[in-house]
Amino acid sequence: MFFPRCLTLSLGLILAGSLPAVPLAECFKVETIAFPSDIPAEVGAIGFDAQGTLYAVLRRGDVLTAKPAKDPQGFAWRLFATGFDNAAGIAVMAPGRVLVAQMGELTEAMDTDGDGQADRYRTVVDDWGLSGNYHEANSVCPDGKGGYYLSLGTASYNGPTFVHTKGEYSRFGRRGRNFSAVKNRGWTMHLTADGKFEPFASGFRMQNGLMADDEGNLWSSDNQGDWKATTPFYHVRSGHFYGHPSSLVWDPKWPAGKDPIATYRADLAAYNAHRTYAAVEIPHPEICRSGSEPIQIPRNGSFGAFGGQMLLPDEFGTRIARIMLEKVDGEFQGAVTLFMDGFGLRTGNNRVRFSPDGHALYVGQTVRGWGKPSEGIQRITWLGGIPFTVETMRITPTGFRLTFTAPINDAGRKSQNYAVRSMIYQSRWTYGSDPEDQRDEVVSRVAVIDERTVEIALESFRPGRVYRLSLGQPLASAAHEAPAYRDFYYTANRIPAAR
Repeated sequence: MFFPRCLTLSLGLILAGSLPAVPLAECFKVETIAFPSDIPAEVGAIGFDAQGTLYAVLRRGDVLTAKPAKDPQGFAWRLFATGFDNAAGIAVMAPGRVLVAQMGELTEAMDTDGDGQADRYRTVVDDWGLSGNYHEANSVCPDGKGGYYLSLGTASYNGPTFVHTKGEYSRFGRRGRNFSAVKNRGWTMHLTADGKFEPFASGFRMQNGLMADDEGNLWSSDNQGDWKATTPFYHVRSGHFYGHPSSLVWDPKWPAGKDPIATYRADLAAYNAHRTYAAVEIPHPEICRSGSEPIQIPRNGSFGAFGGQMLLPDEFGTRIARIMLEKVDGEFQGAVTLFMDGFGLRTGNNRVRFSPDGHALYVGQTVRGWGKPSEGIQRITWLGGIPFTVETMRITPTGFRLTFTAPINDAGRKSQNYAVRSMIYQSRWTYGSDPEDQRDEVVSRVAVIDERTVEIALESFRPGRVYRLSLGQPLASAAHEAPAYRDFYYTANRIPAAR
C-alpha cells in the first residue's frame, strides 16, 4: 500500500532536502515473493537480464526464472537450468545466457533454441581446489571489461575435508579455524576478457559476494571471525593482501615450507605491517553480523536518497547497512549506519539486485543453518518518501561534517546533542575481537554551515580509530521528525591535513 504522507515523484528528480522527512516505514514497502511450495527456495544468487527477467539461483541446484509481477504472489516461476553444486553466484550475460559460480567451476548455461530452458552447458574455468568442505562457496561479478572477478571461500573447521580432493593439497593451508587447504582458497581471482585466469588479491576469510561500482572499483565485505575482528568492507585491488594468512600458502612469493599461521600467531606486528586495512570497519553486532553482497544505490534518484552510496545486507540479521565512502589522501574510507532494520525484512539476506528501473531492491535469502529459516526472495520498493537521517558523514581535519536529509532543529546546533566515542579493532586468530582502547571524545564546537549541515570539532582527533557518533534524543528535523537511526561509525584510517 501507499502511505498518505509519501510523495510520488518522477524518477531522477529526487534531491535530499527538497522533500519533508517522513518515517522510514512510509518510505519503503517490503514484500515476500512467493515460490512454488515444492521448491526449497534457498537462494544463492539473483540477477536480471536486459528484458527484465529475474533469475534465481537455488543452492540445491536449480536456476529459476520469472517476470516480476506487481503482486508478490503472482510470479510465474519456471525452471531454466539445473545440476549445480551449491551455486552462490550469477552473472547474466544476455537473455537466456548466464554464468553460474558453483563450488567446483564457473559454468555457462545457454538456451540456444529459445524455449526458455538451458540446453547447453559449458565449463568456463575451474582452476581452483575443492576439498569437499561445505564452506568453500564462490561468487562472481563482471569487471566491466568483458571479464569477471570470482571470490573463492575458505573451508571451515566445523566441517571435514574429503580424503580425495580436487587439486593440490597443502598441510600448512589446512591449519587454522578457516583454512585454505586447496589451491587459491581465500583469494579473489580474475578471469580476463581474453580467457586468462589470474590471482588478483589474497587474505580473505569468506568474501560472500563481490561488486564493481560505476567507477570500476571492486568491493567486498568479509565474514567476521578469525583474523577479522569485525565485519570489514574492502576496496579490493590487484596484488593486495587483506589479512587472513591461510591463503598465503598459494602465493608464489610466500617462502616454501613456511607456516603462515604460526608466523602470524607469533608476530602480529609483521602481520599488520603488510596487510591492506578495511575502508570501513562495520561494528559487530551493532550494524552487521555477517556481511554478504554489496550493491550501489542508483545515482538517478530511482530509489530515493543516498545515490551512489553502498548497501550491505546482513545474512545473520534483519538488517541492511548503508555505507558512505570518500577518498582521503587517495584512499577510500568512510562511515556506516543502518539503512533498514526490521520492517518485515527477514534474515538470510544473501544477494541483492535492483530492478531494471531501479525502483525496487530484490533480496535473495538463505541462512544455511545459521539461524531461523528465511529462504526465498523479498522485494523492497521505494514509495517516494525520504527518511530524516544523516545523508553524508565526511571527515574534516578536526572532526566531521554532517549533512542531513532535511533541515535540523535548534538541538542539532548544540554540542551536547552529539556524543562521540572512539575505539580500535585488532584482528587476531581468535573468532572476532571486541573493540579496544575505547575513549569518550569531547565535542568542542558545532559550526552551522547551512540549515542541513553542521561541522563538529573534537578536542582530540587521531587517525587509525573508529569513531561512533550518536545523535542525542532532542535532535530532530525542523519539522519534528526523529532520525531513522542515531548511530554512525566512521573509520578514520587517515585524517586530512588542515588547509
